[in-house]
Amino acid sequence: MATTVSGVREGFTTVTPYLAVVDVERLVRFAKDAFGAVETARLAGGSGHLQTELRVGDSMLMCTGGEGMRGREKPLALHVYVPNCDAVYQSALAAGGESVAAPQDRPYGERQGGVKDPTGNLWYMATRFAETAAVEGMRTVTPYLHHQNVPGLIEFLKRAFGADSLGVQRAPDGRVMHADVRIGDAILEMGEAAPMPASFYLYVPDADAVYRQAVAAGAKSLVAPADQPYGDRLAVVEDAWGNGWCIATRLRRGGLS
Repeated sequence: MATTVSGVREGFTTVTPYLAVVDVERLVRFAKDAFGAVETARLAGGSGHLQTELRVGDSMLMCTGGEGMRGREKPLALHVYVPNCDAVYQSALAAGGESVAAPQDRPYGERQGGVKDPTGNLWYMATRFAETAAVEGMRTVTPYLHHQNVPGLIEFLKRAFGADSLGVQRAPDGRVMHADVRIGDAILEMGEAAPMPASFYLYVPDADAVYRQAVAAGAKSLVAPADQPYGDRLAVVEDAWGNGWCIATRLRRGGLS
């Protein structure tokens, strides 16, 4: 049964990847050329700041950038399901991506390749084998977190955001190879690797309550809850792994304007 969460903007899920780079226009071109992304909203601010929203399949991405982001970039790793992994891998290379791994059949039930885009994000494109069942709630695009102490991160997500752990796979040395976590109606994947702090937009029924809960769980407050002109009540925290969480509740219809 599908999970429904109140306070979420129409067309979004509980967790939306928030890609923060300098050359956001280059990121948008890459996503369009490689994955057929559709730009659904755009807001240009002062000093070259630009915020856009992209749809890839059934998933939304938020992208922000400009010179003011230099030194504060937070590229993401994204697991993207596509009909033909090999074809999309070639499209991503043609769009300016740098190969991370050529497509090959993986023991966990999919054919997967990977590229780094020109702004530093990692994209793992994959096609499931016919006999492979998808994790319930998995969408076209799923964020993939790279961090050390993944068990600690999972415990934080449980205390801060009411996350559910859907399973943890470990290597013989005890290292977490892969884990799935559900927050609301969204899935996050993660594994222990070189840290790659990320940012997310988190829609919840009560931003104030979740903000207090996240701070109590150990997050650092960056912005206290406040109503925003674009229709969200928003707070921002950073966890001990360096991930940023924009905690929001939708107050009215609409989008970027």
